[in-house]
Amino acid sequence: MSNKKPALLNVGCGDKFHGDWTNIDMVSHYPEVIEYNILNELPFQANTYDVVYHSQVLEHIPRERSIYFLSECYRVTKPGGIIRIVTPDLENIVKEYLTYLNLCLSDKNDLAEQNYDWILLEMYDQTVRNYNGGQMLNYIERPVLINEEYVIGRIGYVAELIRSRYLNATKGKERDSFFLTLLRRISRNFNYSGVRRNLLRLLLTREEMDFMRIGQFRKGGEVHYWMYDRFSLSRMLTEVGFNEVKIKTPFESDILDWARYELDVKNNRIYDPTSLFIEARKPVSK
Repeated sequence: MSNKKPALLNVGCGDKFHGDWTNIDMVSHYPEVIEYNILNELPFQANTYDVVYHSQVLEHIPRERSIYFLSECYRVTKPGGIIRIVTPDLENIVKEYLTYLNLCLSDKNDLAEQNYDWILLEMYDQTVRNYNGGQMLNYIERPVLINEEYVIGRIGYVAELIRSRYLNATKGKERDSFFLTLLRRISRNFNYSGVRRNLLRLLLTREEMDFMRIGQFRKGGEVHYWMYDRFSLSRMLTEVGFNEVKIKTPFESDILDWARYELDVKNNRIYDPTSLFIEARKPVSK
């Protein structure tokens, strides 16, 4: 029996990566992460990886590019290899929306209304926002959040961290944060981009600058371009050539030793508890 380690690829990894994997993303802040435009052809040979994984990536890819992206994932996967995808679950969000819509219509109460407001943000905010974090971040950072348990239960570990950071913030920490932000802005201005941006401020009107800012933000990778459910994503995976499509949970996987990588669950906390978790295999050539 071979002791050779499996070849593992984490595409669009963000801050979630593991040293046993090849980690690649549009922007890298870590030496372990390769910086590369994943909308292009993936920079790997065909049939290289036993596992290809991406979490909260597919929804950020324009719909017209999604089949090409999945085809690239297929190309670099070895025959018999596994793809695992985590993405917001449109079906789950729609069910929650209908549940709280009906509750608000039949038995209106503050908690039901707040949950209704939140689920609408889940559905729309990341497609329409024009600034970092959008209205979802504003909502989580409310001084009083009567449906805190619901919100954290919906989006998991990240919401818990944001809420905890907000509640535990002190004036000293806020002051430190202000000065760190100021220093970052100053340092950014001491480069070509900063000089160019300042020059544009002299040439463009405030409205034109705002248009440019919004355009840069919306092209920056934070917005959602599409949503998927178990039918549409299964069909896409089959279309590019994968088979044996299976719906999983954050804890379940056909990937060997999945739990030890802590990519979907860390310290028994699920990163994206209401997302769609799906796996498929590349057929073994005959």
